Amino acid sequence: MRGHSADPERDFIELYRRLIFTILVSNKDDHLKNHGFLYTGRGQWRLSPMFDVNPAPDRNPHLETAIFEGGAHDRSIALALDACEFFEIETPDARALIRDLANTVAQHWRGALRDAGITSAQVRTFEPAFEHEEAELAQGL
Repeated sequence: MRGHSADPERDFIELYRRLIFTILVSNKDDHLKNHGFLYTGRGQWRLSPMFDVNPAPDRNPHLETAIFEGGAHDRSIALALDACEFFEIETPDARALIRDLANTVAQHWRGALRDAGITSAQVRTFEPAFEHEEAELAQGL
C-alpha cells in the first residue's frame, strides 16, 4: 500500500479499522482474500469497500489472519493496539479510534441486524458475537 495506494494514510487507517471491527463483531471470515483493491488509474490502487463480514456468536475467539506475521491468532484488542505503528497510526490516535468504533458498534449492532431483517429472537442469539470481553476492553480505552 505504501508504494501503490492513491492515499496510503487513508488506506492504512481503513485497514486498521477493519481489523478492530473484525475483533468487535467476532467476524469468522477474516482471511486475506476478503480484502481487495480497486484500480484508480495511473498505477494506483485503493482499498475496496469492506465485504464478507460474518459475525459468529459461537466462534472460538481467534482470528483466521494473525495480527502480526507469524504471531498468535488471538482476537485481541491489546494485540491490535500493539500493531498500530505498523499501520502508521500513533498510539493515542489508535486508542481513540478503537474506543470510538467499539462504542459505535455497541450502540448500533442490534438495530443494524433488525434493519437487515433479523428477528428479535435471532438478534439475541448473536449477542455473544458483539458483547464480549474484548469489546468491553475496547470501550474502556
